[in-house]
Amino acid sequence: MGDEKIAKNIAYHDLVQLIYQQEDFEFVGVALQDNTSWRKIHWRYAAGNTSQRFRKIILRSGIGIAGLVIRTGEPFAENDLAHHQYAGYMSQPITMIEHLTSAVAIPIFDQDRLIIGVLLAGYRHQQKVTAHSGHVLQEYLQRFQ
Repeated sequence: MGDEKIAKNIAYHDLVQLIYQQEDFEFVGVALQDNTSWRKIHWRYAAGNTSQRFRKIILRSGIGIAGLVIRTGEPFAENDLAHHQYAGYMSQPITMIEHLTSAVAIPIFDQDRLIIGVLLAGYRHQQKVTAHSGHVLQEYLQRFQ
């Protein structure tokens, strides 16, 4: 593993921890596309997680919140995940495993403006995400990059 990749991994870990400590989100995570297969997406970093099960989730573009954000390049925000049109373990495994009721997610771009991952934050206890929640994540991500 190259020094640049190690530095990036440490930075993602630090980003997730910083957001979790500074903001009131109950879960913060980063999902990244696999380097060997652009079709696979893995949840790599999390804070506020209830277990390590998030690491076992493997998604494809268009599947799950991370897959949807990567496919569309658009932010995602939902305050009623249990009744979202794609609710359920197969469609939203991270929300089921972490018991999230609301979440906001934004795309992570590389220096060439290609989407390489997703930054997601959410709540377990009926708190609402807003457009401001997405802006907060974007501000942290801009400082990180």
